[in-house]
Amino acid sequence: MPGRKPVEQKRRTGRAPGKDSAGRDLPGGGNVRALPGADGVPPCPPSLVDGGAGAARWEKLWREAKDWLAPGTDWHLLVRLCEAEDLRAGMREALAETGFFVMGSMGQQRPNPLIDKLRLHDAEILRMERECGLTPAARGALGVGEVGGDKPASPLDEILRQAASRGRKSG
Repeated sequence: MPGRKPVEQKRRTGRAPGKDSAGRDLPGGGNVRALPGADGVPPCPPSLVDGGAGAARWEKLWREAKDWLAPGTDWHLLVRLCEAEDLRAGMREALAETGFFVMGSMGQQRPNPLIDKLRLHDAEILRMERECGLTPAARGALGVGEVGGDKPASPLDEILRQAASRGRKSG
């Protein structure tokens, strides 16, 4: 099931000001307020491994996503995300040490249970990344970043442009 569109996106693509694409009233924008952004990179929380994957992610998040992340409201989620990165790195190290197969209870080889745990953990990290607007789709839904701008026109864009200009000349 597709996710719900944020109200901000509905405002931009709606039928009229204050209406969504189906003509329904949107909630008023009067209760929306700008949250103060980060002034630089906040100090790394002590729960993160010094020099680890979580600390590196912390630095990167606050440098690259400072335009839409607010330390006052997003701090705890970002701490959990970075702690999850540290845990993921530990799981990958353990998997590298033990290998992809382990000995089962009857002496048979079986897939390492860490593989499934790592997949579940990666899904949880992805959920937190989406929540913070750190995936391309999430940034687009929030309206904080889109790829494009200076891309060359595709052949279809060029055909549509020519058709539109012919329509203006004949009309």
